[in-house]
Amino acid sequence: MKTKVKRIISVFLCLTILTGVGVTAFAADSAEEYDFKISSPYDTVDWENWKQYKASLHSHTDASDGGQSIEESVKSHYDLGFQILAITDHAVLGKQWNEVPDMVPLYRLFKFERTGMRDPIVLTDEEREQIIAGTYESAERAALEEKLGYELGGMMEVTGGCEANGATPINDCHINTFNCQAARAKMGIYGDFKTIVEDCEEEGGYSFLDHTGEYVGRWEEDEWRAHEPYYANKFANIFLEYESCVAFDVNSTRFDSVIWDEVLQLTIPKGRNVPGIAFSDSHQKGEDNDWAFTMMLMPELTLEAYEACMRSGAWFNVGRVDTFYLGDDFNGTGNLPPAVARVDVNQEEDTISFIGSEFDNVQWISDGKIIAEGADLTSIDLDDYKDELGCYVRFQITGPGGILYSQPFVTMAEGVEYTSTVYVQFDTSMFFRALADVFDATIGRTFIAVLLKRLLWNHIW
Repeated sequence: MKTKVKRIISVFLCLTILTGVGVTAFAADSAEEYDFKISSPYDTVDWENWKQYKASLHSHTDASDGGQSIEESVKSHYDLGFQILAITDHAVLGKQWNEVPDMVPLYRLFKFERTGMRDPIVLTDEEREQIIAGTYESAERAALEEKLGYELGGMMEVTGGCEANGATPINDCHINTFNCQAARAKMGIYGDFKTIVEDCEEEGGYSFLDHTGEYVGRWEEDEWRAHEPYYANKFANIFLEYESCVAFDVNSTRFDSVIWDEVLQLTIPKGRNVPGIAFSDSHQKGEDNDWAFTMMLMPELTLEAYEACMRSGAWFNVGRVDTFYLGDDFNGTGNLPPAVARVDVNQEEDTISFIGSEFDNVQWISDGKIIAEGADLTSIDLDDYKDELGCYVRFQITGPGGILYSQPFVTMAEGVEYTSTVYVQFDTSMFFRALADVFDATIGRTFIAVLLKRLLWNHIW
């Protein structure tokens, strides 16, 4: 039933825009060689001295609708080898791991079977200090260090994050925000990504879009919707307008990476590369916390280096599962994930290469199509694929431990014009957001409404 409803909504929305997406293809002689200008998100990385830090930037606890306590979440991530953790509960601003955050009773009640409306359990001051310092005893972390061949150190605490946009009829259109108070206090409107991103930018925070593929559909028969111009335009407009929206989810649901490729074809010709991001979105403790993560490339483990990395896109995305590329039955938990030690771009030779491990296949993707594939294809000469190459190329590697996605490399050839058409389209979600704002400014200010907000939401939205 839900799929049929989504099909009807999709058809209606698509009728509000002109069909077709303008993209550029090579029109010159295929025998001619090009001089490509390659822009890499890893250009500033010092591969000799920088390190990679395993980061979880979106997970939940029973402070909103999760089944794990804050204590369980932190200790589980530590055991799994994470070095950066941001707990981002629904409409709950993350605090230090030894502090109880301001919770939302409505979320906890809605998922009572998970939360039990339990009193929150947090770390002791001593436990928090030891985990940050890396001195907290963990047999699992020690075993992983031995397997990896290096020490992991401590786990950095990232506060001020939350999954914003409140409750919506279908679990979609959520946005991860950081350093943004206003976003927490917004009730969700189905399909409205823009309002939260805008509020976050006005406050000087940053954000990324969560499980965008779920907005399109979860099932195989929904793939056609992932290629509909309406959705790519919707997201492209956000990234072109708001620089503080730093990334696009590529791994939570079936078609996240498919839509990502559609968005890139629109934004890159207009000067905006859109990094991908991966996270577990975990609501339970244990291996759920290790479903997906990012490997952040940074000179040191500090909040300043982390925020600079978030705004640069210099990280790799790793997923233990990928239903689109690896199938519904694949699960890489328990194995070492694919990894990349360095990336090299040769501007003179027009090549991109990498050194990796724990993989058995490589795919090079441009404009959403696999243009090259092979077990040992760790280097690509752009001239060899100029007929299939669009305005970008990215690689992904797969192995027993899952899939790793690189960020897109912009590949512009001299003498070739790259264009795209991004429509400013009517969006029904903004109409409903306006109605909600009018309601909130009138009836929502009455005594009964304010009391309900306090009881169920714990603050006034």
